[in-house]
Amino acid sequence: MHEASFLSAVMGLVFVLGLILLLSWLLKRFGSPILSGRLEQKKQQIALLEARQIDPKNRLILFRCRGKEYLLATGESNMLIDSFPVIPDNGEKAGNND
Repeated sequence: MHEASFLSAVMGLVFVLGLILLLSWLLKRFGSPILSGRLEQKKQQIALLEARQIDPKNRLILFRCRGKEYLLATGESNMLIDSFPVIPDNGEKAGNND
């Protein structure tokens, strides 16, 4: 009787491990919309526009967040952020970006 319960436990373990391996193979083979980000995504709040290396220790980063553009100067021990309104292209009117 003891051997039967041990055999049952081993068979259960093999079954669960087989399911895990099968699921991982299916996800690799066909992909997962959750893991690959193919589900409907929210509009991104932050967009990196450009980054420039000034010297080995300093960098300028231009990014847009919620309709405003920010210029970020990073260095070895300090950081400076300045914001300015987005200048529209092609005659579009700018919103109020205070």
